Amino acid sequence: MKSFRIPRLQEELKKIFNIALTQKINDPKLSWVNITEVVISKDLRYAKLYFSHYNNPANTKTILEHLIKSSGFFKKQIAGAKLMRTIPELSFFYDETEDRAEKVDTLISTLKDEWEDDDYDPDIDIEDYLDDDEDLIDLEDEEDDYEDFDFDEDEEDE
Repeated sequence: MKSFRIPRLQEELKKIFNIALTQKINDPKLSWVNITEVVISKDLRYAKLYFSHYNNPANTKTILEHLIKSSGFFKKQIAGAKLMRTIPELSFFYDETEDRAEKVDTLISTLKDEWEDDDYDPDIDIEDYLDDDEDLIDLEDEEDDYEDFDFDEDEEDE
């Protein structure tokens, strides 16, 4: 049976850390920092915290140093919530998802600019370019091609 304890703990810890970052820590270097994911080991002794920062003038290295310094405060928040018996060792990692998404967006926009065709019109009706009804087949007028087969005999043979 699949255990739901670890994913539930991960979500609860993520909520606790984000509340602590936004409401309890008054460090301007950690403003706009968000914990995006928490991964707990199976033995609940280690936790990886992935963070991202939006509109924060500090670089990632500085934010990482401040998060490591405030890890004791985060551990106190876990202890205060009384979610776990043992408090895990916290390690912080920068979540590069936003950076990758931005790179993909720029690649797509450059490809779009390169392949942009002035003649392309998404509202063109394909029927305007097809020949008259010479090559089109009307499926409703076709006779049933399956009349040659007798399905009842095949079922009896089985």
